[in-house]
Amino acid sequence: MNMDDKIDGLIKMFESVPYHRFLGLKYSVIRDGYGELILPVRRELLNINGVLHGGIYYTICDLGAATALEATLREGYFYVTHDINVAILSSVSEGTVTVKSEVLKSGKRLAFVESRVFDENNKLLAIGRLTKTLLARK
Repeated sequence: MNMDDKIDGLIKMFESVPYHRFLGLKYSVIRDGYGELILPVRRELLNINGVLHGGIYYTICDLGAATALEATLREGYFYVTHDINVAILSSVSEGTVTVKSEVLKSGKRLAFVESRVFDENNKLLAIGRLTKTLLARK
């Protein structure tokens, strides 16, 4: 299987997950060590103050990190989130947000990934720093 077929399969897999469909996520770019996804900001995702809920930032940073890491995995491996830290810098209440994630370093057991969330005007809304544990399938 070539890389384009693998990436098409990954996008279909990610977009078929019920939680991802509920959120309305669209995966726009997946390549070796980099991923982008787009989230429409809907009323169901807002907090009581009318802005995107903080937990959604955590979710999309984590899912963005997964897209960036997925294409780099060795055969027979998967990953789990070991640690996540998200700094929310600004809020948004409408439009779409884009998550751009990049694998900073990947070793035998750990991968370090950064996710950045932007609004439609390319304003930085949040930065996530994630550590993923790499595990062999049994």
